[in-house]
Amino acid sequence: MKKVLALTVPLLLAGQMVYAKGMADIRASLANIVDQAYHRQANQNHLITLAARNKMLSQQIAKEAVMMAYGSDRSLHRARMLEAAKRFDAALTELQKADPDAKPVLEEVAAEWAPFYRHVKKGHAVDVAYIIAHNEKLLRLSHKLTQTLKNGMVISDTLNKVVEHTLKIADRQRMLTQKMFKEKLLIHYGVDPKRNEVRLKGSIILFENGLKGLMEGERRRGLVKITNKKVHATLLEMWRLWSDVQALYRQSDISDEAMEKLAHTEPKLLQKSEEVVRLVENALEL
Repeated sequence: MKKVLALTVPLLLAGQMVYAKGMADIRASLANIVDQAYHRQANQNHLITLAARNKMLSQQIAKEAVMMAYGSDRSLHRARMLEAAKRFDAALTELQKADPDAKPVLEEVAAEWAPFYRHVKKGHAVDVAYIIAHNEKLLRLSHKLTQTLKNGMVISDTLNKVVEHTLKIADRQRMLTQKMFKEKLLIHYGVDPKRNEVRLKGSIILFENGLKGLMEGERRRGLVKITNKKVHATLLEMWRLWSDVQALYRQSDISDEAMEKLAHTEPKLLQKSEEVVRLVENALEL
């Protein structure tokens, strides 16, 4: 009996050690899988952020081009236009290196961007005309790229779906701050005013409805009311800024002084919309 026990106990201990080692290996493998998934999603989020910001930059470049052509400080707006273009180009280059799955759409964006960037660098009157004529297409392709990247992303749960949709609207608000001002500038300076009035009306509706939806929630658009205090406070600041200038955006003809007021408010709206995007990106709950 003693001999049997002497043989059995070591065997049991050995079995337990093998089992423990096996469980440790399983835990390590699971941890590695989770870690890889986390880094993959973080990388996806980063790429989507780059593509989404380029939508805004396409409009910022165009806005600065119009200001450069018709405004009082050509050198300042040219420098701002070039800086926005460099940011767009750097983001596009990073996206091309990092996401081969989106290659077809990236090639479309790159094909549109190459001549666009050349005209930005030159900055003559004919180049500004090209930028004004082609920035909307660059915006549409940048949006297509953003949606392509989002479609390839696995949303882990319902909360993330809510955050993702809220971020989509917040990102659009950021772009619209630039698009609305660009369109108002073009109307003010008599550049295809009828077409730009139609575009501006559409931009105003999207911006105002989007801002209300983020603040109050809107079931039709799938938006929940944001309860995060920092996000909500920033949205309220945006609403106050918008309330102060929305009547000027809606007026067909405004004075140079009124345009100066819009020019003063536009960067503040952009700054606050950037804050909202950043806060929603980092939010665990709304």
